[in-house]
Amino acid sequence: MPIYRVDSQRSGIVVRARSSIHDTNTTWDTLSGRVEADPATLDSAGATASLVVDMTSYDAGDWLKNRKLKKDLDLARHPIATFDVTALRDVRQKDRGQFSATADGVLRWRDRELSLTVTGQGIIDNTRIEATGSFDMDIRELGVQPPRFLMFKVANEVTVEVTLHARAE
Repeated sequence: MPIYRVDSQRSGIVVRARSSIHDTNTTWDTLSGRVEADPATLDSAGATASLVVDMTSYDAGDWLKNRKLKKDLDLARHPIATFDVTALRDVRQKDRGQFSATADGVLRWRDRELSLTVTGQGIIDNTRIEATGSFDMDIRELGVQPPRFLMFKVANEVTVEVTLHARAE
């Protein structure tokens, strides 16, 4: 099965936290890892992936939010998060390598494991993967209390959007 290496320069994660005043988007821009997938049999053979996020490489939009997140997320003790895709299902392949699918996997961070389902779409061929996916997550399941900014509390559930670019090895 072909192996693709994640392009950390073009891949990343955006977490959207909601509050009563406005949403806050935080971008994690250091995503690495590998994907095993066969473009010809994606719908039957599935795919696996092992992704690593450097949680210390982020931007919440301003220095105050960045400082608060660093403390609230305890990034000095928990600098790395991983996500392993365990199954690919509901694959719909279209023309020119376009596809949509649901990926099941396990997120590991802060000494916890959380099963997740990610819905996404993209393009896969023998040289590259370009995909996006998203999921909602209750951050308390990872041992994180929703942050407060001044007098406003962030909602328990966040939306996570992943952009993945990978090149065949």
